[in-house]
Amino acid sequence: MKIGIPKEVHAAECRVAATPETAEQLIKLGYTVAVEAGAGDKAHFSDEAYREAGVEIYDDVKALWAESDIVMKVRGPEIHPALEIHEAELLREGGHLISFIWPAQNESLMQRLQAR
Repeated sequence: MKIGIPKEVHAAECRVAATPETAEQLIKLGYTVAVEAGAGDKAHFSDEAYREAGVEIYDDVKALWAESDIVMKVRGPEIHPALEIHEAELLREGGHLISFIWPAQNESLMQRLQAR
């Protein structure tokens, strides 16, 4: 089972959903972990640190979302500025998302995710 960790698209967000150390722990539990290139930059985690932990680095964010069984993000999905589509549309059919969403305040996002 593959866990994908994309770069956070919210301009002010400096966190990443998994550090190289937590990614390594997930790998030890039997998961394959993939991180979008540069996802850890704002949190001071290099792609090389993720590689050393055994993580696959993806340059193609669409492929990361499409090939991941579980996607982990800090913030809920939003419009991807480079792709100009909502990240929820990138979640594969039957895929799972782990993120801070606040369902009571994000009914339309919950409906969008439920449709996936």
